[in-house]
Amino acid sequence: MESEQEEEKSMATLNGPLQAAQSLRETIQQHRRETEEARRLAPQVVEGLIETGLCRLVVPASLGGYEADPVTFVRTLEELAGAEASVAWIAWNNALPCFSMRYLSDTVRTELFSDASWLSANSTRPSGKAIVVDGGFRVSGRWSLVSGCELADWIPVMGVITEDGGPRLLAPGIPEMRMAYVPKGSYEILDTWYVGGLRGTGSHDIVVNDIFVPAEKTFSFLYFAQLDSPLARVPFGATMAAGCAAICLGMAQAALDTLLDLASAKHQVDPGPGLRDRSTVQTLVATTMAEIDAARVLLHTTLDDVWAHCERGTPVTHEQRARVWRSALHAAHRSKSMLTAVFEAAGTSALYVDCTIERLHRDIHAVTQHVILAPMWLVEAGRISLGFE
Repeated sequence: MESEQEEEKSMATLNGPLQAAQSLRETIQQHRRETEEARRLAPQVVEGLIETGLCRLVVPASLGGYEADPVTFVRTLEELAGAEASVAWIAWNNALPCFSMRYLSDTVRTELFSDASWLSANSTRPSGKAIVVDGGFRVSGRWSLVSGCELADWIPVMGVITEDGGPRLLAPGIPEMRMAYVPKGSYEILDTWYVGGLRGTGSHDIVVNDIFVPAEKTFSFLYFAQLDSPLARVPFGATMAAGCAAICLGMAQAALDTLLDLASAKHQVDPGPGLRDRSTVQTLVATTMAEIDAARVLLHTTLDDVWAHCERGTPVTHEQRARVWRSALHAAHRSKSMLTAVFEAAGTSALYVDCTIERLHRDIHAVTQHVILAPMWLVEAGRISLGFE
């Protein structure tokens, strides 16, 4: 029996990340309560993520990853989010260090990413400092919202480079910042994650107290890439935003599916038409279906356009990047509006924690609080279209 299960898991991986995500759905749902109560992913779910490689979506195939194109990346996250947003969030959060490996040397990249059992977390908040010393940096600081920190083997954290007692400046008033990989066991985890939405992500604070990090295990987003491949050319900031939007689409779809099930099964007690017989609900269902489909197509189309340039080796334009940001924020915030409307239409049923819509309503409001979906990115996208730099 065990050998058959191992064969099924192996086949799920071989068939691709989307199929692997689909194969994990039952495990995710079976352990949903445990994930919520523990405020971290259930061990069986973590094991499934590792065995299927779903936290290595954008790791090169040469290092045992999927090397997924952007559309496959977002489709897989949407599938995971339909089962449990916290699981999708951990897979998405692991993608940033994987995208960032382009800035590392071949040796360090192999050391950090060749072990398929390792997971990562990260924090791009510049709430630490990296003091310049011979051969590297002494890193200290406290970082909040470090999703998956209890699961991680490596965590890159952002720090302000400090030398001669003060920050090193790139320009007047602009400090130089760098990400430093800190290994498991070198940081303290503070139990701070008491929240409603995305409860299963274990997004606690971590504290690092004066540890040495060699220079080769640090990088800046301003570096030139040391890796050249279609995936290494992908604009990862915009693509990460698209991934976050895909999580929102997956939640909106799951909420709609739950409403359809509820409408068929809910017994009408109050006078008046039942849930499925109300014209307002019928209109909402049709509108939500159309909006989810439209947002998904727009997101995939913009990513396909970018990927074609990455495959050809031609530069991705600022306007193409702006289109991805626009479509990502559109999909995310429309998904939140649609899910809120579904929550309201479901009535009192959606108040109970055993109703999937209740959890999705909490989760999507947490996801859209992330800075990668902040309105400022629409400002930047609009500036590009208006001819600004």
